[in-house]
Amino acid sequence: MFEMLLRELTLIMAQVHDSLMRLNDGFELSLGDKDLHFIIMAALAMVLFFAVHAVFTRLARWSITAVSFIYVFTVMTVLGFAIEIGQRISGTGRMDFGDVVAGLYGVLAFFAAYTIYRLGRLLLRRSFGKGCRSGKKK
Repeated sequence: MFEMLLRELTLIMAQVHDSLMRLNDGFELSLGDKDLHFIIMAALAMVLFFAVHAVFTRLARWSITAVSFIYVFTVMTVLGFAIEIGQRISGTGRMDFGDVVAGLYGVLAFFAAYTIYRLGRLLLRRSFGKGCRSGKKK
């Protein structure tokens, strides 16, 4: 399922790219590849910034851990693709989309284990109360 989602997002980005290129050609704007990257990346960054800021502000009120996870997962996604591109350029490995997916599954698995650990600690604290943690006798 996760692999399908990543593939679909990649296909959507390719379709958006093709549409923007047709618009550029249709309006005869004569914008080069670098010009289009500059404009589109800047516009996308601003839209994404305002959306992410709104979501993260609400999440931070609930749990800074959620914000941290989203940030780490995003960085690891980019790093996964960068590693595969680097393997292709350097010839040190085979560029494989499945490797990116496997790496992200690893991130999710380890975060799930961490979440279970944190929930276990929370449940133990609630079960035994404050008196047992402080080491004081009643």
